[in-house]
Amino acid sequence: MTVSFTALRDRFQQDRVSEGSGRHDLVASRLEQALDAIGWRSAGGSSSEEVASIAVHVLDECVNRHQDVTRATKAIADLLYTSAATLDGSMHSASAFLPAADEVLQ
Repeated sequence: MTVSFTALRDRFQQDRVSEGSGRHDLVASRLEQALDAIGWRSAGGSSSEEVASIAVHVLDECVNRHQDVTRATKAIADLLYTSAATLDGSMHSASAFLPAADEVLQ
């Protein structure tokens, strides 16, 4: 189940207002927690903090520009794919990360 654009936008904007000055610290923190909740630390690639710091920009782009949650989900899946350790070759494409990306956005 994909999160609605309205819910994503409202949560994103509320977190930015809570931080003051339009900062993304709380948004990044929530993304990091979401990544940890899906077991990202066991992926063996980039840290949750590193991935979250990039994912914030994906959400900002979605909320303030294209307003397409599906596009944001695909961008997060691409980010997860490129950030995971894939030494065993088990992940053949970013689409394998779509369920995880969807869960992070929820």
